[in-house]
Amino acid sequence: MLLTRLIVNLLGIISSLILVRILSPEDFGVAAIAMSIYAFISLFGEFGFNTALIQKNTPVKSDYDAAFTVNFIFGILASLAMLLASESLSSFFNEPRLEPVFYVLASLFFINGCKNIKIVDFQINMDFAKELKLQVLPKFLSFFLTLFLAYQLQSYWALVYGTIFLSLINIVFSYMMIAYKPTFTLKGSKALFNYSKWLMLNNFFYYINNKSIDLLVGKLISTSAAGIYNISKEMATLPSTEIAAPINKASFPAYSKEKNNPEQLRELFYKTTSMITIIALPASMGLFMTADYFVPVVLGEKWLDAIPVVQLLSLFAFFSSISSNNGYVFLAIGKPKITTFISGIRILSFFIFLYIFDLTNSVEDPAEALVYTAIANMIVAYVWLKYEINISLLKVIYVNFRSTLSTLIMCLVLFVIKQNYEIDVSLVNFLSLVIGGVFTYSASLILIWIISGKPNSIEKHVLLAITKLIGKIRGKV
Repeated sequence: MLLTRLIVNLLGIISSLILVRILSPEDFGVAAIAMSIYAFISLFGEFGFNTALIQKNTPVKSDYDAAFTVNFIFGILASLAMLLASESLSSFFNEPRLEPVFYVLASLFFINGCKNIKIVDFQINMDFAKELKLQVLPKFLSFFLTLFLAYQLQSYWALVYGTIFLSLINIVFSYMMIAYKPTFTLKGSKALFNYSKWLMLNNFFYYINNKSIDLLVGKLISTSAAGIYNISKEMATLPSTEIAAPINKASFPAYSKEKNNPEQLRELFYKTTSMITIIALPASMGLFMTADYFVPVVLGEKWLDAIPVVQLLSLFAFFSSISSNNGYVFLAIGKPKITTFISGIRILSFFIFLYIFDLTNSVEDPAEALVYTAIANMIVAYVWLKYEINISLLKVIYVNFRSTLSTLIMCLVLFVIKQNYEIDVSLVNFLSLVIGGVFTYSASLILIWIISGKPNSIEKHVLLAITKLIGKIRGKV
């Protein structure tokens, strides 16, 4: 799953880095606002059926058919809703370019409503090799098409058409990879809704906490600011949340299998959170320390306003990633309403921070509010997890201690280098800082692990995997 996510996001990174050189912040702003409206309407169709089917472990044909039928019906209704609302939405944002974009995006609801629901079996059976093929191959094809369209059109339409094409290819591949002939029926939908109703509310809260900020920035500041925020978030959250996402996705079915074994469930949680922190923390803090080089070198001079936004969102991404796995434990033990309540607390705290600190004047203000929100949400989530499955907060700190200390050492080294040496902003110097940070972190982590007595931890498993890989390479040579 990690490999899947890395490949998909590597293509996404390369695509974005090329597109920011071709398109303007305004182009990204138009696309961001349009996709945020699309995501809002999609909320009403985020029934969480995939999660309900995974948690059920052994779904039957009627379960799949009921889920497909509801998704298909929603796709048709949502398409009509966006068509009818296109003109009014364009007027609300005072952006005439949005109206034709909404007309095209309306077809996306119908396309996604036809998706093969049976692909959830890949996760139920933990067959992540097929999951890799399903996600990577369509993304690979859409990658080239989007770049071609951007070069030819030189506008936001490249982003819109690329999104449509990706969904179409996903549909085709889903039916090619696993046979499924849907039958239109609502039998069994009630049982799925009983579990997923809390997930629907949780998805609504997630939208308000994340996607709605694009709309907030676009409405209160400018379309260009919305583009800056959108790209900043994509870049800042990639190193941490996109590393946590595949680990979370793989851990959920494992948690579900151990939902009746609290001791084993706790051990799985400790290992999972340690795995996320050991990668996500140095990645986030590394980007925070080098954002003043990353933005001008990688994104270009016209994106300089993104530097403080990238720094703030990299902090937000880390705090979010280390608490993101908690929700999967609640889902696995059959208590999705807890995840919903925590999301509700998160959205309430976000708007409280936004109001108290008057964070609506510049593009980095909402990002600052998100940092405070993520910290508060992390505390609430861990306390609740302790109550539900009796995790040890001290053990959580212990399993993450070595990676945290190693990251602090890395940040200190980068700070000293930047303070004492005049380093010009260039690709070579940026890469040098990155390599120096990676080396410092890795060396510190291994040294602290050895001093700690070489415990049976994620560091040990990684070193064993590297040793085996080197052995195989030498054997072939």
